[in-house]
Amino acid sequence: MKILKLTENELVTIKVALYSHMQHIRKDIEQAKREGKDTSFQEQALQDAQQAFEALNFAQ
Repeated sequence: MKILKLTENELVTIKVALYSHMQHIRKDIEQAKREGKDTSFQEQALQDAQQAFEALNFAQ
């Protein structure tokens, strides 16, 4: 595993982008459910993004 050093602004930028991505996934899930489509792929992607977001809370 490689260690990266980020500035506070870089970390915030990554977290904002990831949060925005999670919002888009949530909207996709809602739309797919309304259309009766399978959402398992989106739900897994959302779970992965949420885990990454939480991991970033421990970044320094």
